Amino acid sequence: MSKDGLFEQPGERPPTAPMASVRVAETLGPQTLRPEPVTPETNKASEGPVRPIEGCVPVDIAGLRAAISPGDRPLIVNHWATWCDPCVDELPRLVRAAAGLGNTAEFIGVSWDLFDHPGKPEKIAAKVASFAASSGVGFASVLFTGTPAELFAACGLDVELVPQTLVLATDGRVLWHKKGILTDDDVFPLIAAAKGTPTR
Repeated sequence: MSKDGLFEQPGERPPTAPMASVRVAETLGPQTLRPEPVTPETNKASEGPVRPIEGCVPVDIAGLRAAISPGDRPLIVNHWATWCDPCVDELPRLVRAAAGLGNTAEFIGVSWDLFDHPGKPEKIAAKVASFAASSGVGFASVLFTGTPAELFAACGLDVELVPQTLVLATDGRVLWHKKGILTDDDVFPLIAAAKGTPTR
C-alpha cells in the first residue's frame, strides 16, 4: 500500500492463476464440437496451451484444440492459408464481420500454410502473421504443425478444403458453417449467427 493506504504498489498482490481452457474432444462430428467438462484432472490452470491474442503461433494438436475451444463468447474459426487465393480474397469480408461484431464474439484463424509449403514452423508463422497484418486482419491465427488428417478430425471438418468458416456457440455447437469462400452475402448471416439472431 502507498503511504496513505489507498493504492496498491506493484508486487503487493499475489499473481492470479489464468483461467483453465476447455479441451475439445477428439471424436468430433461435422455438426458439433463438444467441449470436455473441466475436472480436477483437466483443470490445470497454470499449464497447457491457450488461444493466442495476436500474431500467429505454431501449435500441435493440443494447441489447436485450445484455439478452437469457445470461451464465454461465440467463436468464429476461419481456416485459411496465405497460398490460397480464395482465402486471401475473403479476408476483407472477415475484417468487416469482425468490425460488425465488436466484442460480441471472438475470432481465430487456423492456418494450413504448412500443408502445402513445408518449412520451419516459427518462420512460416511469422510470415502468416505479417501477411495477416498487412491485410488488415486484427485477430490472431494458429499455424497447425500436425497432419491434415489430425486437423480434420479435431475440427470436425467433413470437407478437406480452404477456406472454411465456422461460428461456434459457447457450448461448442456449430451455429453456422461456410464451406468455401465467404461472399458479400455471407457477412450478415455470419454476424447474425454469432449474435444469435435468426435470419430469414
